[in-house]
Amino acid sequence: MTQPQRPDLHKDPAPTTAPSSSSRAVLASDAEREQMVERLREATAEGRLTLEELAERSEAAYLARTREELNSVGEDLPHVTPPDPAGAANGQRVFRATFGDLIHHSPALEHGIEATAVLGDLTLDLCSSPAPPTGELTIVARAIVGDVHLLLPEGVRVEMNCSKVLGDLRNLTREHSGPEAVTPLVRITGSAVFGDIIVAHPSSDRRTYWQRWLDDRRTRA
Repeated sequence: MTQPQRPDLHKDPAPTTAPSSSSRAVLASDAEREQMVERLREATAEGRLTLEELAERSEAAYLARTREELNSVGEDLPHVTPPDPAGAANGQRVFRATFGDLIHHSPALEHGIEATAVLGDLTLDLCSSPAPPTGELTIVARAIVGDVHLLLPEGVRVEMNCSKVLGDLRNLTREHSGPEAVTPLVRITGSAVFGDIIVAHPSSDRRTYWQRWLDDRRTRA
C-alpha cells in the first residue's frame, strides 16, 4: 500500500504579501468628522433623518476612526459639499454647541458669524464686539433640538429671514427709529428645527462699541 507523502517540514513558508497602500485604512480627522456631522444636521432639517437618527449618527461620526467608517455614516444621503468647519474660506467665525452648552463673549464680526446649536444651547454676546467697518453684520443661525441666543446692543436694526420646523423665532430687541443710513444692521438667516433662535438685548444697560460707532456716524451725518 502506498504511504501518503510526508510534508517537508524544512520547506520555507510561503512569503506573506504586504498589504498595498490602497488597502490600508486612512484615519479620519476631526475636521472630517465635523463635516459629516454638518451633513447630518442639514439632512435632518430637510426631513431625511429623524431626531433619533441624528443623535445616533452624530455619535457614530465622532467615534469613527477611519474615513471608511465615517463615510458609512452618511452613505445613504445625497452628496453635498460641506462648509469649511473653520470658516477659513471667507474668514467667517464659526461657533457650534453640540451635545452641550456654549457661551462666547465679544467675537470678531468683520466677516460674519455662523452659529449652530445641536442638542445644546449656544449663546453669543456681541455687545462688546467692535462694530464691523461697514456697519452691517450677517449671522447664519441653525437651532436643531437646541437654542441659539444672540445678544445685541441697543441701537441696531434686526432683519430675520429664517425658516422653522416645530421651532420658534423670536426677536425681542427694541425697534430702532433712527435713519437707516446711520443705523447698524444685523441680518439673521438660517433655520430652527425643534429649537429656537432668540435675539434680545442684554439685561444690563451697557455702553458698547456699536453705540460709539452709531454716535460717530450721527455726528458726521
